[in-house]
Amino acid sequence: MSHSDKPSVLEGVRVLDFGQYIAAPVVTRMMADMGAEIIKVELAPTGDNSRFYPYFRAGQSGGYIQHNRGKLSLCLDIKKPEGVRIVKELVPKVDVVIENFSPGTLGRYGLGYDDLKALNTRLIMCSISGFGQDGPLAHKPGVDTLAQAMSGLLHLTGDPDKAPTYVGLFIADENAGVHGLASVCGALYYREKTGRGQYIDLSLLECLFHLHDTAVQFYTLSDGKENPTRFGSHHYAVAPCGIFKASDGYVVIVVLEHQWKTFVKAVGKPEWLDDPRFDTNQHRAENRFALVELLEHWLQSFPTRDEPLAILDKVRILSAPVLDIGQIINHPHMKARGAMQEVAHPGMGPIGIPKTPIHYSDTRVEIRRPAPLLGQHNADVLERYLGYSAQQVTELTDSGVLVQEALVAEMRQRGEIP
Repeated sequence: MSHSDKPSVLEGVRVLDFGQYIAAPVVTRMMADMGAEIIKVELAPTGDNSRFYPYFRAGQSGGYIQHNRGKLSLCLDIKKPEGVRIVKELVPKVDVVIENFSPGTLGRYGLGYDDLKALNTRLIMCSISGFGQDGPLAHKPGVDTLAQAMSGLLHLTGDPDKAPTYVGLFIADENAGVHGLASVCGALYYREKTGRGQYIDLSLLECLFHLHDTAVQFYTLSDGKENPTRFGSHHYAVAPCGIFKASDGYVVIVVLEHQWKTFVKAVGKPEWLDDPRFDTNQHRAENRFALVELLEHWLQSFPTRDEPLAILDKVRILSAPVLDIGQIINHPHMKARGAMQEVAHPGMGPIGIPKTPIHYSDTRVEIRRPAPLLGQHNADVLERYLGYSAQQVTELTDSGVLVQEALVAEMRQRGEIP
């Protein structure tokens, strides 16, 4: 069976997506790649605010495009009764509702979980917020950087003698999105067994806190005597383990205890075996900066980092170059794995977008359509799922209940979009 003939794991699942910015859109972008039908509900008049985030081409946001590929855009005004009515008419037609507004926002419009469950008892609803739907911080505005700050991640990131450093991407949002995918798929499986939907409450803070590997256990098992902090570019307990400067860039090298003799032989430094500073992992960790200096001297004896990395690869020492974004996009391994997919986007031409990195043996994962223009599918959604006439759609548009950017009509006229 060819890849294009394979089914998708979420075929037949329909989602009403109130997501904005990153966290909730990450859930639905992955579900779309896995075959679900995503109706992205954008709030009039401007839609998802991520449409205004750089980088831009032809007036369109790359961030919006990445997180909203594969979706249909329905832009409506839920401050108008007719807008709320449309949402409620769609709820019986969908399996999942996802949102990441502040707690209580949709409830103020009669669109909370209890309201929607009354219309569809099989409905699964997932809410992602900064701090959760209850608790002392529930109504505190929450974004990625606040979750990084309060989860302990910032405290662990950076050099020990300098201010904490942000991670180089919105990891709390992206991570909550992955947790959202897992929780929704679990709820869909449970519904298959029981016939019942349920409500899912996720917070950026807890999802990020959940990622801690050993720091929490250092604190709890030591009864608070050990309170981990940031250690910079080199691990405090394993050595060598860190980021090293080569002649033309940086590399990461990790040498496990049982590999030390192999490593020393590979780098041609047998005298390190008899050096009391390096004879045990504990001693190497205590003297790690002396070891860093020696190892960087070895690395910089080569014209590029490729030569020493090849030596280490040959004996299976854990090592890798520190790549920039352009280098990883164009890396032969990523191309072989199909990590990027080229998508023809209206008005922008072909652009490369990271695919959902799940490789099933029997089902396909792929980007099926470009990200939508604002309100591009208003008529399609209302006519196909609710049986509205073209005249009704026109009247709702004229009254401001439905909103569509002018570019949609222009591109349709030119035959660039359906």
